[in-house]
Amino acid sequence: MKLTSFLLFVMFCQVSATVFSQNNGQLSLKAEQKTISGILQLIEDQSDYSFMYNSNNIDVNRKADINYNGKSIEEVLDILFKGTNVKYRSFNSNYVLYTDDNSVVPAGQMQQAKSVSGKIIDFSGQALPGVTVVVKGTTNGTITDPEGKYSLSQIPANSILVFSFVGMKTQEIQVADKPIINVTMEEDAIGIEEVVAVGYGTQKKANLTGSVSAVKIDDKIASRSLTNVSSGLQGLLPGLAINQNSGMAGKNDVTMLIRGLGTVNNANPLVVVDGMPDVDINRLNMNDIESVSVLKDATSSAVYGSRAANGVILITTKSGKGTNKPRLNISSSYAVGVPTQSIDFMDDYARALTIQNIATSTTTKRPDLTYKDGSIDQWLALGMIDPLQYPNTDWWDVMVRNSTVQNHNVSASSSNEKSNFFISVGVMDEKGLQINNNYSLYNARFNYDYKIRKNINVGIKFNGNWSKVDFANGEGFNDASGFGFKFGDAASGVLPYDPETGNYGGAMAYNETTSLYNPYSIYNNQLNRQNRQEANTSMYLDWSPVKGLSARVDYALSYYNQFRYYAPIPNTLYNFQTGSYTPYSPVAKNAGISNYTNTGYKTQLNGRLEYQTTFAKHHNLSALFVYSEEYWYDRYQASSRLDRIHPTLSEIDAALPDTQTANGNSSTEGLQSYIGRINYSAFDKYLFEVNFRYDGSSKFLSGSRFGFFPSASAGWRFTEENFINPHTRNWLSSGKLRASYGGLGNNSGIGRYQQQEILAQSNYNTNGNTAKGFTYRQMVNKNLSWESTYVFNLGLDLGFLNNHLTAEIDYYDRFTTGMLRPSDLSTHLTGAYDAPYKNIGDLRNRGIEGNLIWKGSKGDFAYSINLNASYNATRLEKWNEFLNKGNVFLDMPYYFVYSYEAIGIAQTWEDVYKATPQGASPGDILLKDLNGDGQITAEDKKAYSQIQRSRPTTNYAVNFNANWKGFDMTILLQGTAGRKDFWLTNWNSTNIQSYLYPSSWDHWSNPWSWSNRNGAWPRLDGSNLNEYESTFWLDDMSYVRLKNVQLGYTLPNNLVKKLRIDNVRFYISGENLATFTKFRGIDPEKNTNADDAYPLVKSFAFGVNIGI
Repeated sequence: MKLTSFLLFVMFCQVSATVFSQNNGQLSLKAEQKTISGILQLIEDQSDYSFMYNSNNIDVNRKADINYNGKSIEEVLDILFKGTNVKYRSFNSNYVLYTDDNSVVPAGQMQQAKSVSGKIIDFSGQALPGVTVVVKGTTNGTITDPEGKYSLSQIPANSILVFSFVGMKTQEIQVADKPIINVTMEEDAIGIEEVVAVGYGTQKKANLTGSVSAVKIDDKIASRSLTNVSSGLQGLLPGLAINQNSGMAGKNDVTMLIRGLGTVNNANPLVVVDGMPDVDINRLNMNDIESVSVLKDATSSAVYGSRAANGVILITTKSGKGTNKPRLNISSSYAVGVPTQSIDFMDDYARALTIQNIATSTTTKRPDLTYKDGSIDQWLALGMIDPLQYPNTDWWDVMVRNSTVQNHNVSASSSNEKSNFFISVGVMDEKGLQINNNYSLYNARFNYDYKIRKNINVGIKFNGNWSKVDFANGEGFNDASGFGFKFGDAASGVLPYDPETGNYGGAMAYNETTSLYNPYSIYNNQLNRQNRQEANTSMYLDWSPVKGLSARVDYALSYYNQFRYYAPIPNTLYNFQTGSYTPYSPVAKNAGISNYTNTGYKTQLNGRLEYQTTFAKHHNLSALFVYSEEYWYDRYQASSRLDRIHPTLSEIDAALPDTQTANGNSSTEGLQSYIGRINYSAFDKYLFEVNFRYDGSSKFLSGSRFGFFPSASAGWRFTEENFINPHTRNWLSSGKLRASYGGLGNNSGIGRYQQQEILAQSNYNTNGNTAKGFTYRQMVNKNLSWESTYVFNLGLDLGFLNNHLTAEIDYYDRFTTGMLRPSDLSTHLTGAYDAPYKNIGDLRNRGIEGNLIWKGSKGDFAYSINLNASYNATRLEKWNEFLNKGNVFLDMPYYFVYSYEAIGIAQTWEDVYKATPQGASPGDILLKDLNGDGQITAEDKKAYSQIQRSRPTTNYAVNFNANWKGFDMTILLQGTAGRKDFWLTNWNSTNIQSYLYPSSWDHWSNPWSWSNRNGAWPRLDGSNLNEYESTFWLDDMSYVRLKNVQLGYTLPNNLVKKLRIDNVRFYISGENLATFTKFRGIDPEKNTNADDAYPLVKSFAFGVNIGI
């Protein structure tokens, strides 16, 4: 058979696992009059090499004498087949022997001989390279190429093809008259050896005793039109709750929690990329990621000790795999986005003024600002004639645009028996929903591993990225911390901009304040620009001096530099009616230039020993010991100057030096750790693991610097028992019970110098003269130590119907004690001293999570369905000496709903008189007097202990994947439940200020009035009487979202071969396509009750993936 263009691709798990004892791959062989097949078998027995050939083509019965000493495998094969037409190709340690001649078929079968080809896929439709395809009863066979394709020629028509692959059920198919035989391989419950990443290594999933969830990042996940990795993990891993809080380009405001809130301090999980902790997950290129594991309990996380109290996210990036021939992958996509929900901004200024009249008439505060009906009629009439002087501006249309995201990635990889590499570059460019909010991210990666000798390996991993983001001082619709979308202060009677004169519009209507905002002017003149560069490098040396023992040294360096400048351009607003200019108050005439620089680095040195052995045939033991040192250094500098030479200049030397200011600081931190792990298994069914980590942090004083965090776990694969297996094997493929308990530490609740006696500048008087000096600023608690978390986990893993259906169920109880909190002295100190911290908070966190996966196939159609869900509840059991009502109560969830109970809207004066006196009028919300004291006070608030405000109690997702004859489809549904919050924002506020008009059309149609008794809102007025947090405004934030739909098509192999490429896939993808919720605001996913925040993005993308 012709194999001159055959591309061999074999997964590492199919390679023979014999120990190659020769030095540097050199062979030493000696035999007399041995057949070629015998010689090849001898080589396989003594080395890592394996061979495949067609005995009809190659005379393997020929005998030969051999006496080779220190020769390479290529030299041996060249000598063995010298003078013949036999050729060979290799991948890693696998060799295919072939000739250019057609196979020789017995004459009696010649007329029936035929060719067969096809493609092999797994249950998800992914191509399977390295599947063995053999004509039953012969050595005639082949293996599938990188695209899962195979071809056999000149085989008897009555042949049976045998398809086999590690971890899959072997299948036998009669050739008959079928020229094309495509096969979908099914998982074999017995043969599965799936491994998942754990701390400092990998483990077989079947032998895990801790709680670990894992996902492979395939092309479908990487192809989604996302701008950060964390959003791409949403809904994929049980126990990992992800909420996107803003759609602002470049902000990457995403909250990640593993199993709920573990502490009131920093509750973020530790992110580890290729063994390097503290990497920013949202600056990674999704196309570079191979797999993600989430470590959720104490046993799986213990090796990360003090860093792992809130769980660990392990990310493994890609390495070279496949063939000696380098493989090139190209991916490109373009997406267009809109807000998930829009606000119907009122662009009818006459009606906006009418709303103002209605609100003003209810109060005597500013009766002079009542607008006469004639004035309103004038604006209504002239707005159609002269839009410059009488504009009706829809600020949503002005400030919001369609977003766009472009993603372009190129990667190359290769692997052989000596080395492998993966190199990639990526470009992501995003134009945000807000005008002039843009973000660009550039990524480069290089992973390289090299085998110096059989027992010595070295490697290096490098990732560099650079980003640029433009943004205003704030973000959102009415961001209080900056300018943002100043919709809350924007009237529809203000013209954004006149392109003919270059003037920005200002206040023109009757009695309007001159401080009225023009958001368009802000976003064109008050921008920040931030550039950031990061470089992460790690390298290792791995040495195996004797069988079972390995020693490894890792060194990692991470560096970042961030520079931001703010150079606002002073401008004026123009009154098109009077022809007058007004200086714009947000930026003074002498506005300056500010520069901010953050830079720093982190180093990590690990040394580890690992030993593995098997004794008494059925007992496996492994031990790991690690010594680790980590060091952080960070520096901040800021400088500014006022009085620019010219308003368009943005460099700091373009302003006067006599007005300059500067400040800065630096900080360091160190962590020293001793880590150990022991695994033992007996008969592959009794599993045990013990871990410990001994951490020392520079944040604590020497007497309490170190913390010891041990854990232990056990597992029982009960379906391996002889008294169970015979009775259940027809329906129960696998079953494992596991339990774990252990402790973890956390030091994130205090700063780097919280335990240092800080000096602050101060003035003091001596002999009537003031002198500069220093004084102690911070009180120190010498007994302060680690915050500790203790986790119990009970899990059950089941597989049914030959693992077509798998289930994972976990129950956990996590107790955090000694949370680091300010002491009660902070209520008594007046600013002279900072209060010391104490270990005084306890939080309990219980939950259950489940994961169900069904995988099926029928012919060319393969599909899978995944349902995962988790429930989590917190309870505060101890706090510091004082409690802040409204946020925390003992024996209740942390940050729950604490609210007035609303009776409803008063329809008549009689309703008002019957209620407890509270200054209400018809149309106002009436509140209950819960304590019966005849007045409404804060003591009438009620604690709703089962309702959490900032995070849901339940997260769930449904994933569906299907493939059929080159077509593929994925659907992701994601949702939450168990969270409520108050819908109180500018857009539903009935407190209409006397000079601001953040009006939406709901302000016109929804408020209560004598003519609209069924109004959904209380009456409009000029006070905050109806804006107390009460059950009237309490909304259910539960939602179900069609998170992603993707449709793809892979071109047929016979077509792409003509283009000399391996595969081409086109796809369309949509994100956040539909949301089903009772929430009345913009988006229920954000974990903030500020509905004014930047909305999330609904996007539609088109892309292509090309493999060469």
